Formats: sequence, structure tokens, C-alpha cells
Amino acid sequence: MRNFTNSTIEKEAQHRVDSLTNGLALPELNSLHKELIQIKNKILNNHNASLANINYTSVLQKEISDKIKNVLSQYKHIAKADKNIFMVTLNYCEGRGKNKTPYFIKPKELISFNVKKAKATICKQLNQLKKGFGFISFEVKYDSRIGAFLPHFHIIICGENEKSLEDFFTKHFPSNYEFMLNQNTFKISKNGDPLIYRTPQNLKVIDIRPIKDDEAISTYVCKFKTYASLVIQKHLTAIAEDEIKEDKKFKRKKISLPDNIHCYNLMFLHQCRLSDVFYKFNTKLMTKFIGNTNKTSASNGIEPDNYPKGLAKIKKKAPKHTTYHKPLTNNSLVLKLFNFNSYQSNQEEIINYMKKHKSSIVIQKTNFGKSLCFYATALQSSGLCIVIEPLISLIHNQVSKLNKIYRKFALAFTSETQNKEKKLKNLKKGKYKFLYVTPEMLNNKQILEVLSSLDISMIVCDEAHCIDLWGNDFRPDYKKLGNFINKFPDSKIMALTATAGKSTQKVIKEVCNMKSNVKIFKGDLERKNIKYKVIEKEDDGFMQLMECLKPLLDENNKPKTSIIIYCAHIDYTVGLSKILKKKGIDSYVYNSKITNKKEVMKAFLKENCIVLATSAFGMGIDKPDVGLVIHFEATNNLEMYYQESGRAGRNNKPAKAILFYSEREIQNMLRLAKAETEASQQKLNLAIKYMKMKGSKKRRKFLLNNII
Repeated sequence: MRNFTNSTIEKEAQHRVDSLTNGLALPELNSLHKELIQIKNKILNNHNASLANINYTSVLQKEISDKIKNVLSQYKHIAKADKNIFMVTLNYCEGRGKNKTPYFIKPKELISFNVKKAKATICKQLNQLKKGFGFISFEVKYDSRIGAFLPHFHIIICGENEKSLEDFFTKHFPSNYEFMLNQNTFKISKNGDPLIYRTPQNLKVIDIRPIKDDEAISTYVCKFKTYASLVIQKHLTAIAEDEIKEDKKFKRKKISLPDNIHCYNLMFLHQCRLSDVFYKFNTKLMTKFIGNTNKTSASNGIEPDNYPKGLAKIKKKAPKHTTYHKPLTNNSLVLKLFNFNSYQSNQEEIINYMKKHKSSIVIQKTNFGKSLCFYATALQSSGLCIVIEPLISLIHNQVSKLNKIYRKFALAFTSETQNKEKKLKNLKKGKYKFLYVTPEMLNNKQILEVLSSLDISMIVCDEAHCIDLWGNDFRPDYKKLGNFINKFPDSKIMALTATAGKSTQKVIKEVCNMKSNVKIFKGDLERKNIKYKVIEKEDDGFMQLMECLKPLLDENNKPKTSIIIYCAHIDYTVGLSKILKKKGIDSYVYNSKITNKKEVMKAFLKENCIVLATSAFGMGIDKPDVGLVIHFEATNNLEMYYQESGRAGRNNKPAKAILFYSEREIQNMLRLAKAETEASQQKLNLAIKYMKMKGSKKRRKFLLNNII
């Protein structure tokens, strides 16, 4: 895209659509095409992600291209060094040593590929160049010889001669990778394979070329994409299996390729900032030669038109914001900021209501996008938005997402927060827009003192069912929220949850000092993709549990999908894990006593696994592909049960929620409930009625009627 005109942008955009819609000629590429279509759909089904916008990337590519050209021309003028500028293409090899082989990515691994990891090694090494500086860009190309995507770097290096570059790169990477192919399957084969055609295939790992055309090379480097292309070497021919003869005189049949095979442009970049795929190295040396002309200008305010999520500015840190003092002016700007095309369901109705009113309760199903409702409301008001969450892990998850969009957009102030004094000073200066805390932290004298000097525009209680669920027991600070809210009488109040029956709604209103006639936005909580089932245990229920797990395990007892098994007691999580281990099934344990919570959560988010957990696990965490949620002990609260079972099938694909119970467990709960409130006893009676009810349709209707 050397000429960034409207017509070329439209053609490129249409080509993306066509290449992701039409199949390809060869069987192996038809298979690849199907896999890439699945990857594209997986990206687009995620509400928080999208393929990169062609119009935006085109403008950005031109901007970067101009900056590169400027550096090249200035360096040539100042150093008079036309011969000391090179373009290096490096097919990525991880680590050091000439025996390393290139890094191949299977199509299904494409969207989970760690771009930062791929860039880290070469960036660290390039910063060691004594005379060289320049730019790196990253993309991946499908190589049909190998049947995988091949990550590679395009590197512009100024200041080094060709000999020094050859010495540098061959020290760290092999110069080429030699392999042979089975010509019938087009896959890498061992030397003993009789179908190998004895012309070795070479992949050039390092390619160093002098730059002759500044404009062409700067534009080429800026094409960040994932693409599929056919590269069949001229000596490679296919041999049909039935044509192999004993005398080894083979009839070779050439493969004809369609002329229009070009690229898919399937951007995996939706999940990373541009700084992950475009990077300046040895910037101090660059500044020495050309001054500050190439320095990327920083934005002091929000510019959602120019910086959508997923392709942030060309710098290591996200840009700053000024929304504490200067709110956004309309709902459309909020959409652009979060890179959404439109609001879904009645999100905008909730936002518009909260702009004009004091408080509301939002009861909407999991994956509705409840957070966007208070994001949009707060961002259109000056001042700080305080968000109260039940779990520290949930706080860090939410704050991390916001701070990837803008620097210091949100502050997590918890018992684990480091450098508290420094962060409180920044908070007092109005440098944050969102403050995330647990109920217990609202009693902290330091933070109360800082908040008293700030403009508090909004107080949000997320996962508001916890007020009723935990407020009477081990989280008494939940019942003190009213005292905190009273300190900020001008603030808007919003409570959000996926379930809240009438008694829970009443508790939320009372604790949050809401009027009795407060507006409640009730959504359709039906999760049609989840199949609910109740099983009465036989003996200890373990054999029935194994029957439920068996269809979701492969031949090696590895889970084909992510599975959560909830237990009411900590001892059950540990004991059940040991029993599964004896059956050759690995699992993780998550409860209040373990010390490796972060490791378990990281594994849960990244891989298919089984997690044995107590109730708090997974709350508010966006893990879309949980295929099965099991409650291995009876429940005493349908709202809590529905919350936890709703962690299945967030990608809208078929999933299951199975509840086990025994008469012994029910009798034990009834005994303990005698010391509970009347409201708790009523909830237990509803749960018992649900578990003992016959007929799945009748039971499902009963469940939905009693959680809202």
C-alpha cells in the first residue's frame, strides 16, 4: 500500500472480505482457510475484540512510514552513509545458537501466539549494537511447505556495515534451515521416508540487503499482518502414491497454483498494542544523529477517533488521559474508546437514565457488558468513579484491562497495593478516573482523607448480590456501605449483578441508601446455551462425577474444555483432587488457603484444565470457553448457584451446568439454617425445592423465576 488513497483502502478492505469468504484451490489451503475462518469468528464473537479496522491501520501505516523515511533521509544527510543502511529479514528463532530451528505456529495457535515473547529476544540483542539503530516490525506468513505460520521480523538498521551485521546475526541465529518434504503430503519428513524427493528445501533464516528506495522500504515495513501465501520452490513436484515403481523412476506431477492467492490479512493484532509489533531500538543513538524529529508526540487527552483499543500508540506505555477534569461528551465517543461498534441490548438506555438520575440497580446476565454501563456514565461526568468489588483478583483483572487503554486510567487500592503513598498522591491530583477497592478498604483512613478532597461523581457496587450473600457473615463491611455512601451525597449510585431476587434487591436498596422506588433494569437472564441438570448422589457420587467428566476427557485423560467443579467446603476441593489424581486426571485446587492463587488463575485463563474451587473462584473473570460447571455439593442459594453456573458457555457455545445433591447434605443445611435469618431460610427452601423437582423444563422455569 504505497499510495494510501481511498480507492486502495477500499480495495484492500474488500480483498480482506473476499479472502476470508472464498475458499482456495488446493486441499491443504482449503483446510487452512476453514481454520482461519474459525479463528476470525472466535475473535469477532468476543465482545472485547475485533479485527483491525483497515481505514485506521492505513492512516497509521502512512504516519509511521513517513517517520521512517524522515529518519533515513536525515541519517543519510548527516552521516553521508548511504551504504550503511540495511533491511534485514529474520525468520524468528527463539534463543541463541546456530542449531536453533525457526519457530512455527500452527493455525489454531495463531491468536494465542505471544508476540511480546517473540520480540523480546531480538530487541534485547539489537540494543547491544554499538553503532546501529533503527526499527523493527513483526508479522507472520503461512508457508505451505511447512504447513504452519512462520513469524518473522523486518528490521531497518542504520549505522552498521554489512560485515558487522553478518557477524552479529550469525552469532545468534542460523543462516538457513534445511529440510526435506514428503511430496505426497507436503509435510516435513525424516530422511528415511521413501517419498522424499532428493532436492533439499531451504528456508533462509537471515536475509541482509542494502536499502535503495526509502519510500518503498518504509512502506513495506509498516504492513503489520498475518497472511497466507503459497511458496512452492521450482524444484518441488508432487508424486502420486500409486505412481511409485520399484525401479524408482517416478512420474512427477507439478502443482498448478491459482493466480489470485495473495493474503488473508487476518489480523491477530486485535489483542496487542502496536508497540508489540513495531519498535524503535537504540533510540539514544538515533537521537544523537537526528535529534528529536522522530519522537512520537504524546496525546494529553482522549482521542478515541485516533487510538482505538488493540492498536495503541507507538510507545511502550499507553497514553495519558484527562477524563477526571474533562469528561467525554457523548455515548459514541465511549464506544470508540473501547473499540465497540454499537451498544447491545438496553445498555444505552441504562447509560442515558443514569446521566439524569441518581441511582439504579442493573440485573443482567453474565457477558451482558454491565461494566460498560458505568464506564460510559462515569466517563461523561467530571470526577472520580469508585468501584467496589468483592475480590482482589477481580479488581486486578478489571484495572489491568482499563490501564491497557490509557495510562493511570484506573487504580487498584487493596491490601496488596505497593507504593501506596505515591499512588494516593496521584489520586489526590486527579490523575485517575476509576478507583477500585474492596468493602474493607473503605474504612482506610488514608484513602478516606484523599477522597474527601476529590469530586466523587459515581459509586458503583459491582457483584452487588454479595451484599446480601456475605454481608451477614464474614464480610460485615458490606453492610457498612451506607455509611460510606453518605459521605458523598452528590454522587450517583449504581449496583450491578447477574442475579438478585426480591429479598436481595431489598437488601441492596437499604444498604446503598437507595429510594424504595429506585429504577431496576431487569434483563432476560435465560442462558439458552447452558443445559442444566440435577443429580441425586449414589453413595459418595464419585462414580457419577466420573461419568459426567468422561465425555470431556481425551484418551490421555486431558480435558478437551475448561471445567470448574465447585465444592462448598475447602476439604472437599483437596480430597476430590487427590481422588481424581489416582484416576490419572490432573486438576488445580483453588480455595482461601492456597498460596498460589495467581498461578492457578493464570493456568485457568490460558489452558483447558479442571479447577476444583470454592464459591469465589471465577467471579467476574472473562473466561469464555468453560464447557462444564459442576456443583458437587448441594446449594442453599439459587442466586449464588446461578451466578456460578453462569461461568459456563460465555462464548455462547453449548455448555453444561450440573448440580449434585444428597439427602444427607440437605438435612445438614436445614440444621444449620435454624440459626440463620428468615430470608436465608426461605432461600434454602427454594433451593431444596429446585433440587428435588422433577422435569428439566419445569425446573429451569422455576430457577429463572426465583433469581430475579
